[in-house]
Amino acid sequence: MTGQPAVSAPASAPSGRIERVSTRPWSRHRTISSAIRAARDGGVVSVVAGVYRESLTVDKSVTLVAENDGGAVELVAPHGPALAVRSGSATIRGFVLSGTGAVVVAATGRLALESTTVTGGAVQVSGDASATLRDCAILRTGAAPGLIVADQATVVGTSVEVTETGGAAVEAAGSAQVTLADSRMGGVGGGALVAENATLTLTRCEIGPSGGVGVEVSGGAQARLTDCQLHDLAAEGIRISGSATFGPDWWPPLRPEHAGTPGAGETGETGGVLVRRCTISRAASAGVLLAGYGHLHLDESTVDAARGPGVLAGGDSRLSMAGSRINQSGQTALAVRERAEVRLTDGAFADSAANGLYAADDGRILMHGCEVRRSEYSAVHLTGTASAALVECTIADTPEFGVRASDRALLRVEGGTITGAGLGGVQIDGGADAELRGLTVSDSRAGVRVDTPHRPLLTDCEVRDVEQTGIEVAPHAGLLARHCRIASCGAAGVLVDAYATPTLEECEITDIGGSGLVLWEGAAPMIRSLTVRECRKNGVYVGDGAHGSLTDCDISRTDYPAVHVGVDADPALLRCHVHDAATDVDQTDQGRATFEECWSTDVAEATLPTEPVAARAVPAGPGPRRPAAAPRAGATSKVPELADLLGQLDDLVGMARVKRDVGTMVKLVQTVKRRREAGLAPPPMSRHLVFAGNPGTGKTTVARLYGQLLAALGMLERGHLIEVDRGTLVGEYVGHTAPKTQAAFRKALGGVLFIDEAYALVPTGGGTDFGQEAISTLVKLMEDHRDEVVVIVAGYPDEMRQFVAANPGLSSRFSRTLTFADYSSVELVQIVEKQASRHQYHVAEGGRAALLTYFDGIQRGEGFGNGRFARKVFQMMTERHAARIAEMDAPSTAELSTLEADDLHVDDLEVAG
Repeated sequence: MTGQPAVSAPASAPSGRIERVSTRPWSRHRTISSAIRAARDGGVVSVVAGVYRESLTVDKSVTLVAENDGGAVELVAPHGPALAVRSGSATIRGFVLSGTGAVVVAATGRLALESTTVTGGAVQVSGDASATLRDCAILRTGAAPGLIVADQATVVGTSVEVTETGGAAVEAAGSAQVTLADSRMGGVGGGALVAENATLTLTRCEIGPSGGVGVEVSGGAQARLTDCQLHDLAAEGIRISGSATFGPDWWPPLRPEHAGTPGAGETGETGGVLVRRCTISRAASAGVLLAGYGHLHLDESTVDAARGPGVLAGGDSRLSMAGSRINQSGQTALAVRERAEVRLTDGAFADSAANGLYAADDGRILMHGCEVRRSEYSAVHLTGTASAALVECTIADTPEFGVRASDRALLRVEGGTITGAGLGGVQIDGGADAELRGLTVSDSRAGVRVDTPHRPLLTDCEVRDVEQTGIEVAPHAGLLARHCRIASCGAAGVLVDAYATPTLEECEITDIGGSGLVLWEGAAPMIRSLTVRECRKNGVYVGDGAHGSLTDCDISRTDYPAVHVGVDADPALLRCHVHDAATDVDQTDQGRATFEECWSTDVAEATLPTEPVAARAVPAGPGPRRPAAAPRAGATSKVPELADLLGQLDDLVGMARVKRDVGTMVKLVQTVKRRREAGLAPPPMSRHLVFAGNPGTGKTTVARLYGQLLAALGMLERGHLIEVDRGTLVGEYVGHTAPKTQAAFRKALGGVLFIDEAYALVPTGGGTDFGQEAISTLVKLMEDHRDEVVVIVAGYPDEMRQFVAANPGLSSRFSRTLTFADYSSVELVQIVEKQASRHQYHVAEGGRAALLTYFDGIQRGEGFGNGRFARKVFQMMTERHAARIAEMDAPSTAELSTLEADDLHVDDLEVAG
């Protein structure tokens, strides 16, 4: 607003009450000051267009009206204020007031500026004065602020524009009150600064661009912002410090069981800062900063594209957010430090460059119904002595952990989901403690990992569709898990590491790519009423020197022996039932397990009785056994026949080129064996391989078969598979890496060491780290044990080429690459059909056609899950099928086992993973 509308003297003004001013020689008043002196109290002064160089002092009630028909009325102060109100009531309409410093000053009385422009200096209202501004502009003030309000003064403005100020647009202090609506503050040195005990109310206002803070509230000041926009700010969007509080009734003590977030002002308390339906965007620092004892309620508002954290709460501040969003923060979306307390309801944090939520020191957080998506670091990270309660929250898509509690933090989770976590759903480490109830972790690299001296509680939780282990209890750690379900894990269902002492009660482990329950040396878990079924390896793997008790457990449908007991392992099994498996128990000669009232049914090779009997030790016996999941030294196994293994390879969906390459290598190995038997030198060959392909293309499955094939041909002793990654091989400090790599390599002797994502051992950018030490250790071990182990490295094709080229020792040992192509749509349908057949389902013709159409239409980026994705589609179809069948009164056997096109409902199905 830089120009002025035409304003004329009101026609209804009482006769004799109007004093007219003009620069013409015949005018009664040549100066405005003369007209004011002559005007009666309450009178009107009408000023003809022109430039008037004078300073006005008003000490009566008077209205000054500009006659703008012939141009603007400009009042230029030669010195001091252009207008000073000392008493009475002054109304200024249609003027342009110019000067320097304070152009308009009101220390007492009442001032009204209407359709007026103030340029060159500030409007200053102080004392007990009051002012109203309507359709006004304050601009080009030099270094001065635009509007200064102090003491007990009151200012109310509508459609006010403050621009081109070197200082803040608005400054309020003392006990002043400033209320602005439909106003704009842009191109200013700062937005609105309110201090001491002042109050600022902004409605439908715009602040920005600003060379400083958008709104700063300090001391005991208050602020109310409604439907405002703050944008393009050189500092914080909103900065709150001091002791602006809402009072104890608004903020009762934070309790973990408290799930609601009270709305600020609901109790009628004054104080604090209220921000409702506002947008804060493109702040160069934090979008919102709280310090001291400041209180803020952020309601249905959005913080966008802050270059620092979206919201940072520190000191003893209190923050309440309801229905608000923080997007695209340059750092953490919400950071809570020192002793700050935060309550969040129905909020959303997305696309932050660091954590979604970070709490440290003694910060406390309560989240209810919130979403945290696409953070570059862990979605939620607690450290120090911070505590957080997450109630029915959704956490998705982070390359690190969904939720991590470290140091001495306390975590509580009630319900909610965690998906797409690149390192794992939940990590509890250091001295942290946690209570997880009703949480679902899915479609992540791992599920829940506990590495703390405390005993975190997991109740009614579900971990499913994870690439690696479902629940991992680190060495010497503890855990209490009740009524939990672990399903569809690529590695172990539950891993109990060395000397860990967890308790599992009434849990279920199903559809596991490795062993269901794995116990390492010294582990002593207490397991009650555990169900384990459908494991590609053992149901329960008790490693060398492991202990513990298993009571009332049910173990079935395992590809390897249902229970494996290693050297010097002495678990106690009571009333456990093994059924529908090839072998019930595989115990080494030095195993000391005891079985009381345990039995097996529908087992081809049974050691346990077919009915419960008294306690006894189960001998190892000389009978045939299948290989254990991760055998230690001293274990024995029978290798499947070569023809059977080649049949398994041929039965895999797709992989025509891989099958051909493996077949060629089998023939080469057979030739090597025959030439040796004939006393001839063997042809040159490298058994170590590179498996290059995208996720879900069958690399691990083929690696397992390859090891068994070499064992069947007599080239490896056992042919078992040990799967590792960078985390297994690389230590955290100097001298830690080589022992870790050597330990993993020793486990693989006689079999296959499978290194997934091997390129992660080579640091990005050509730097150095402990990954190089792991590679050097591997190269030496491969040379020292060239006839005892096969090493297979796997990962994305381009990255694997770079990996092999990174070290001369690697390129000479990995001379053959097997390329695993992505599955075609027809092959993905075949995978779904195989899954269906395995689980006693049948895909109808219409369902098959719908699947083919669906697979043809999906986008296949780098993270596309291939076979893993097809298995997710099958699982989703069974869930939809179950919902459909549940509505039938008496479904037939065919209806119970047939998947139709209607069961393919993919709206919520993620393509990646």
